[in-house]
Amino acid sequence: DMVKAKKPAPDVYNMAVDEMKLDKSRCVIVEDTHIGLSAAKAAGIKCCVTKSSYTGGEDFTGADLIVEELGDDKEGGVTAETLAS
Repeated sequence: DMVKAKKPAPDVYNMAVDEMKLDKSRCVIVEDTHIGLSAAKAAGIKCCVTKSSYTGGEDFTGADLIVEELGDDKEGGVTAETLAS
C-alpha cells in the first residue's frame, strides 16, 4: 500500500498532489462514492461526483458538481469549463 490511511482519509490524494507537484486549487477529483468525496474534500480539492447504480442513493452533500454520467456530448457532457465553475 502506498499510503498509511485509506479513504475517507485524504492521504492518497495528498500523495498524488505531492508526487506530481500539483496545485490543489487547479485539480478536480472525479469520484463515485461518498467515501471518495469525503477524501477529496478532506484533501482540500474540488470533487465532481458521477453517480453509479451502486452509489446513486448516497449523500453527496459538499460535492462541487454531481452528474449522472460524464458523457460525450457537448450539450450535457462535463467539460473543463463545467468543472472550473
